[in-house]
Amino acid sequence: MISVDLKGTVPAVVEVSWPEVHAFRLRRHHLARRAPKKDLAGVVGEIGGVQAQLMSAAELQICVRVDCTVEDVRNALWTNKSLVKTWLMRGTLHLVPSRDLPIYTAAMRTLRIRNINAWLKFTQLTEPELNELFGAIGDALDGRTMTREELIAAVGRGRSEQVRNVLKSGWGSMLKPVARNGLLCFGPSRGQSVTFVRPEQWLGSWHELDPEKALVEIARRYLRAYGPATKDDFARWWGAWPGVGKAAWAGLADELVPVSIEGRRAEMLAGDLRPISKVADGPSVHLLPAFDPYLMGYANRDHLFEAAYRARVSRTAGWISAVVLIGGRVAATWSHTVTKQTLRIAVEPLGPLSPTARPEIRARAEELAATLGLAKVEVAVV
Repeated sequence: MISVDLKGTVPAVVEVSWPEVHAFRLRRHHLARRAPKKDLAGVVGEIGGVQAQLMSAAELQICVRVDCTVEDVRNALWTNKSLVKTWLMRGTLHLVPSRDLPIYTAAMRTLRIRNINAWLKFTQLTEPELNELFGAIGDALDGRTMTREELIAAVGRGRSEQVRNVLKSGWGSMLKPVARNGLLCFGPSRGQSVTFVRPEQWLGSWHELDPEKALVEIARRYLRAYGPATKDDFARWWGAWPGVGKAAWAGLADELVPVSIEGRRAEMLAGDLRPISKVADGPSVHLLPAFDPYLMGYANRDHLFEAAYRARVSRTAGWISAVVLIGGRVAATWSHTVTKQTLRIAVEPLGPLSPTARPEIRARAEELAATLGLAKVEVAVV
């Protein structure tokens, strides 16, 4: 519990416990209490977006935080357009609020392409030629919705065979810098084919922001949901670009307070000192989908589970398992199948589960089933 002296002065380094930190993060991630459906886009913004290379997981990441269904998430993305899908943090697909996309892309412009020499060697282009090619991809989308194949054909027309081969062979990587510059995002699928659009045209509005101020604002939002944390934690979440954590923390210097989390140094926003001392509320058990943001925000996850279980949570090829949280820490992993309108969940504990945990796991499973429009639930602890 945070304490102050009789004059109301906060100590130089604030002492907090891991239970306090976990309770704070659960509240800020809207896991302590699900938000109403009308706040769907706002919740996605408050947690810094959801990772979306696996769309079914992204939909559930939102549904465990908002009283909504997966269909509501799809409507927000493709009908209401209050959410947008594109490549952002860590070069990974994310869903973020449409109104926030200019902030993210402005902050991304503070970053140079990583491994530029490798890019130039791969493409056999000069740096100005490479930047022109990225711009041409964005220009091709002006007023148009295009599949990958259509975009390749349009951008490659009249260019050398080498450039056309680059577009075909490294296409996913070629799109990411364009997306980070705010010139490309996902449009509605056309059959089995994904499409791409210009964000300001798809969303109907756009505003340019100062890149350095945008990066600081992103870091501020990060700390509201993931704090207390370090600049290295932020850099891991954002993408390990040289100097990004240092630049963000320098911009926030007047707002940060140093804390010690049971001996581990970190920083948090001064305005969050009182909220972090609140007593935990809401359910103590949560079922989080794969790649859940609650697990994605840190350089080191040892505070969330013991090192012996790391391989079960952070699996090969960067796969982050679906997990059961108890008191903010990982207590089990889980998987699911759907057959005959029944959600079947298999839970694999990391250690013994308390008798009270099992009915809460089932209650969370029933909530998940409702978001999927399923009538029945079966839960097996294996």
